[in-house]
Amino acid sequence: MVKEINLDKLLSDATENFTTGFMCSESVLEALNRHYELGIGEDAIAMSTGFPYGFGDGGNVCGAVAGATMCIGKVFGRTVKGDPAFQKCIDLVRELNDDVIAEYGSAICPVLIKDYSFKDPERKTHCTGIVHACIRSFAKIMERECGVAIR
Repeated sequence: MVKEINLDKLLSDATENFTTGFMCSESVLEALNRHYELGIGEDAIAMSTGFPYGFGDGGNVCGAVAGATMCIGKVFGRTVKGDPAFQKCIDLVRELNDDVIAEYGSAICPVLIKDYSFKDPERKTHCTGIVHACIRSFAKIMERECGVAIR
């Protein structure tokens, strides 16, 4: 893992991902993985493909939140039953959700985009802001918990 990240470059790369073919979950996961050198394989990006539109247009959590949650799990999650890392990971994901809710009023995709038609460019701009909120929250957590400096 890196010792510092350039937040402006990270946000720019996530925006480029999101505006040139990746969806929100893929954009967040790919950019965080690359900038933090998390070691997440391409399989995980493929696994996140179904997250947009509230999990396959299912009316659930925002894909950007889900992508950032996967990255929190990579850093703070557990791989064996009974590992106390479980609670820390849960608490950090709650923090991520709370950060998005504080800024946007919800972390649920249909609520977040209720005022937009999906094909409207304004919706894409709005969702780019949510992608950025998820990345900023992740960066804040990583700075505090792992000492990864933000510049």
